[in-house]
Amino acid sequence: MHPFLELVGTFSTDNHTRGVQFEKLCKWLLENHPMYKSKLTKVWLWDDWPECWGRDCGIDLIAEDVDGNNWAIQAKCYDPKYSVTKQDIDSFLSESTNPKIQRRLLIATT
Repeated sequence: MHPFLELVGTFSTDNHTRGVQFEKLCKWLLENHPMYKSKLTKVWLWDDWPECWGRDCGIDLIAEDVDGNNWAIQAKCYDPKYSVTKQDIDSFLSESTNPKIQRRLLIATT
């Protein structure tokens, strides 16, 4: 099994807790992976973002890139055999139309 999937396999079986754990892992990956580390200057969990406009309604993380653009990020920790549906990301797409958001990123384990 791939080490990433092994790590995710250690997460809680409670869906909410598992989601929070995955969001924190995604934050760490975006801050440390060479592909994103050179593009992003800051990554926040939604509730920690200074410009957060309310409770989490689909956006899990926010990142600011080197050009000053804000990325809305949704992190989905689903079974690898599952396919993400439109219904799964509707609230993310709707919420991320805010003028403060210029980019979108979906991170999923599927």
